[in-house]
Amino acid sequence: MKIEFTPEQDALRQELRAYFSELMTPELTAEVSKAVGEGGGPLFWEAMDKLGKDGWIGVGWPEEMGGRGLSEMEQFIFVEEVMRAGFPFPFLTTESVGPILAKYATARMKEELVSKILGGKMMLGIGYSEPGAGTDLMSLKTTAKKDGDEWVINGQKMWTSLAHHADYIWLAARTNFDPEVKSHSAISIFLVPTDAEGYSCSPVHTLGDVRTNATYYDNVRVPADHLVGDEGMGMLMIFEQLNRERLSLVNVGSFLKLFNDVTQWASDTEMPGGKTVIDQPWVQINLAKCRAGLEALKLICYRQASEMTRGNLAMEDASAAKVYGTEFFVELYRNLAEVLGVSSTLHRDSKGSVLNGRLEELYRTASIITFGGGTNEVQRDLIARGGLGMPRAKR
Repeated sequence: MKIEFTPEQDALRQELRAYFSELMTPELTAEVSKAVGEGGGPLFWEAMDKLGKDGWIGVGWPEEMGGRGLSEMEQFIFVEEVMRAGFPFPFLTTESVGPILAKYATARMKEELVSKILGGKMMLGIGYSEPGAGTDLMSLKTTAKKDGDEWVINGQKMWTSLAHHADYIWLAARTNFDPEVKSHSAISIFLVPTDAEGYSCSPVHTLGDVRTNATYYDNVRVPADHLVGDEGMGMLMIFEQLNRERLSLVNVGSFLKLFNDVTQWASDTEMPGGKTVIDQPWVQINLAKCRAGLEALKLICYRQASEMTRGNLAMEDASAAKVYGTEFFVELYRNLAEVLGVSSTLHRDSKGSVLNGRLEELYRTASIITFGGGTNEVQRDLIARGGLGMPRAKR
């Protein structure tokens, strides 16, 4: 079987690669390198504005929504290239929450928000986990009660990534208040503006220098049309959103760039005696393991992007991609760190660091995505149930 992009898709990839080589100026690169995994600075927002005006953010979105009308595969190619370029693209907004919002939100909210998403003018944070409810969202305590033409929201969320940049929180809340009810129909989704009275956010700094947040909702009032979909549809939308998030988390773009940079370093760095680092057989083996794993992950991701184009991204397939990809990344970093040697452990601000300390930063963040978007232990359960027809694990 011959697996390859169409000539049009290859041309798109080359066009994007040239585009990002111009977009990523030294000034922009320096700005985003200071904020691990996210943007938020003035040059970041200028770049997002340009991406929106040039029509790239919505390359795979329907034309009637302001996109270019291409497929999910072209959208995936775009994200791969933007990440390969080192730009901290907010894929959770555009690739994960955005399409679900566009599918289920009220007409007014779609009109107001979709154009901003595709224009690069807003971010969304995701408010699912709570101090006492992470993997088991049926246990969440945040509530939303109807009061006339408004919903009144009370509760607390944990690990609300990008909340400090977000314009809205995509919030899961309980709308059925019977404590014995744990069915999916108890949960609904709301769009909560981060400038709403009663909303607050505090930082949570992680081992990997990535900031996440605790968010608080104290009698936050939102209009009735900020309910997304129908009341009680929350878990359906959460499942759809998480499938897309899990695939986005393992896009190989930025990891291919890291691999290529380490390979180039090994080719250019001389050892005593005149040979280069890459001349050593064990280095070649390490790099071969990395390259083979990346190629395997690319094929997994491309298959899922193809399924998304046909509207058929299955839960178990997204989970399989997420488990393989996130656990492979940990091994990727270990193998590449062995190639770089002691310098791979140095922070970017330390004397003697190489590749701007990227490998050291990434290794510290590697474990986060093994549970971000759903723990890999639970993903294995989903794969077993959905893909293999096995009974649900007891917990």
